Amino acid sequence: MKAIILAAGASTRLRPLTEDLPKCLLPLNRDVVIDHQIRCLARFAVDHILVVAGYKRDLVQEHVANAETSIPISVIQNELFQQTDNAFSLSLALDHINVNNDTVLLLDGDILFEVELLKELIDSPHDNACIVDNRKEVLPEDCKVTVKNNTATRIGKRVPGRVVYTSMIKLSGDFLKSFARGLKEPRARPEWYSEPLDRLLIKYPSTLYVINADGLLRCEIDTYDDLLYARELYQQIKKREE
Repeated sequence: MKAIILAAGASTRLRPLTEDLPKCLLPLNRDVVIDHQIRCLARFAVDHILVVAGYKRDLVQEHVANAETSIPISVIQNELFQQTDNAFSLSLALDHINVNNDTVLLLDGDILFEVELLKELIDSPHDNACIVDNRKEVLPEDCKVTVKNNTATRIGKRVPGRVVYTSMIKLSGDFLKSFARGLKEPRARPEWYSEPLDRLLIKYPSTLYVINADGLLRCEIDTYDDLLYARELYQQIKKREE
């Protein structure tokens, strides 16, 4: 089982905080965002963590080199992070994955979550599964999922779903191989990986199982208000872990 953390973006909405730091290194308190993600992954049978970095890559490389974990961590550089989106970053990471044998856990580098959510994803008997937030107020900019019979039928920001994708997904087998091929197809514009994933769901319905967060703590950090909320949430997460 391999884990991929996508952390290449410049995060302009968080400036000036991100003028000197990439978003994944923003402090929650004594920890930074990626520390929490690595610590959670280290509690499971993850063989290797791949971090895709672009903006301030050297800082990411230096930080993860000192991570307190025995899991090997590799940093993959997206030199085109200013012209591309996370679909391109993911395609670079999947070049380092054996799609014939590996199971992939995919996380965005700007999400905070309690470890129980990751456990539910890993422990799911389904080869392909994602976590959705079924209690969050749905906003237009959210990546949404439409659900039928506990599987995802569509995913994307323009999808009229009623639940929010949490940027936590497990992929393997033929579905992962098809997704990897789709990410390599020529595109006229940058895309979020949800867009080729959406095209794959249309082609192969009832493949991606949906797990509801059901009130377990999580958030995505896009703005300063999000960061303040994440810092409060992190205190609650730490208390639940005690």
